[in-house]
Amino acid sequence: MFFRTVALSIIFLIISLRIVDAQDWPTERDTTSFLGKMIYQQYCDTFSDLYMMPEWYDLQLVYVQIDRDDKNFPHLTYHKLGVDRNKYFYPASLVKLPTLLLSLEKIQELKTKGIDKYTRLSISKKHKCQTEFKTDTSGPEDHPSIANFIRRILLVSDNWCYNRLFEFMGQYELNKRIHAKGYNDVWILKRFARCSEDENRFTNPYTFYNSAGKVIYYQPELENKLRWAIPDSIDTKVGKGFYDGKELIAKPRDFRINNRLPLEDALEMMIAFIMPEAVDSQKRWNLSPHDRLFLLQYFSMYPRESFFPEYHNYTKYEDSYKKYFMMGDNKDTIKDTNLRIFNIVGLSYGFAVDIAYIVNLSDGTEFFLAGLIYTNQDDILNDESYEYRTIAFPFFGKFGRIMYEYERNRQKQFLPNFREIRQALALPPM
Repeated sequence: MFFRTVALSIIFLIISLRIVDAQDWPTERDTTSFLGKMIYQQYCDTFSDLYMMPEWYDLQLVYVQIDRDDKNFPHLTYHKLGVDRNKYFYPASLVKLPTLLLSLEKIQELKTKGIDKYTRLSISKKHKCQTEFKTDTSGPEDHPSIANFIRRILLVSDNWCYNRLFEFMGQYELNKRIHAKGYNDVWILKRFARCSEDENRFTNPYTFYNSAGKVIYYQPELENKLRWAIPDSIDTKVGKGFYDGKELIAKPRDFRINNRLPLEDALEMMIAFIMPEAVDSQKRWNLSPHDRLFLLQYFSMYPRESFFPEYHNYTKYEDSYKKYFMMGDNKDTIKDTNLRIFNIVGLSYGFAVDIAYIVNLSDGTEFFLAGLIYTNQDDILNDESYEYRTIAFPFFGKFGRIMYEYERNRQKQFLPNFREIRQALALPPM
């Protein structure tokens, strides 16, 4: 108890010191000390379960207020704490967000060939570290499809399905499309598999078929002839040591040829999907109305609500399985059907991250949250000793609820109509 009390005092001392010196925080966009004050001045007691937050904890938070006008147009106000796009963190499953959105953009461009996200496909192999995939009876289509890969990613953050979309896009095209949207600090260079730098430059052949089984499109193996890496200006070393198998390597792990996705960019990608009218046209996603409704449905769906029987195992896939904000420390079923969270998460090497659009369909509450926290007290990677359940999830859950209650009490002149969301969830209009 003494240790926890002292450590908690240190936590808020660190936060309060950073609040006093505004120069410690980047001033990009509308940066204020609002979040620091919210934590330190109003809600200290809310975080009593947190027992350690060292100075190198890498806490980053973004809260986005949304105010609608009389035409339902969203006006956004950003509040940030500790955000630093030049400080590397491992994004883990966060990279699934641009990958699945760009996969649907690519499908949109292939519609002239008779292809949509439900079209039957098969995946071949022509290079080391590639695997075939010919049959899938798990989804509603009863065959492999881009739609089923996306469902599993959004429901349970399936890594294998991400790999399939990475292979469909190809390393070169995936990154070129991301950079064309203005996200020049983003690099998606690898599958979630033990593939070498060279092996990730090669991606599998794809074949698409019509309902009669005839080939309508063949995408050969793709190769990125360039050798890309995260720029040297970014320090990509993490930790003080890491395990390579059973061997402890006593130096930081270097993520130079890995994936990178700054928190602000991931948040803007989510905003560009949820509210395309609120961002520059360059950053909008080229999605059909049906694809938008499909994504809105699965972004907010709980595993138990899905088509997949294996996801109905509540001891493994509880409502909070990938809903860290609001629910990270909660194992109970969410009974309020008006509360919906559209989000993407990442969890690996001690880093926990969540990008979320949180709404209450009955009272007009809506806001965005983005958060990153590093919970690895021994600073050793790959030892599977991370404080997700004791620090990260309680923080996300309680902080999300703080902001949710704040938003529910915030006065707004005009409320959102949630037309698309209600349509996606098969709810009657307001």
